[in-house]
Amino acid sequence: MVIEGELVAKSTGTTSEFSLDDRVFHQKFGYGNVVKIDGNKLTIAFEKAGEKKVVDSFVERVEKKVVDSFVERV
Repeated sequence: MVIEGELVAKSTGTTSEFSLDDRVFHQKFGYGNVVKIDGNKLTIAFEKAGEKKVVDSFVERVEKKVVDSFVERV
């Protein structure tokens, strides 16, 4: 017996604590910016992995002040 299907992340109906253009970090995809929010699902433009949809609990916010101060030093 073969069961075919597709794994799709579904929104839980909750509102994400992230905002558009937030800087985030994902363990596999690295750093990126939030470009779209749908409930708890985020579309993120990652620097090296391209655009991906992930559930907000899989990323952590990166303080822009830390990133900005690092860029200023370089």
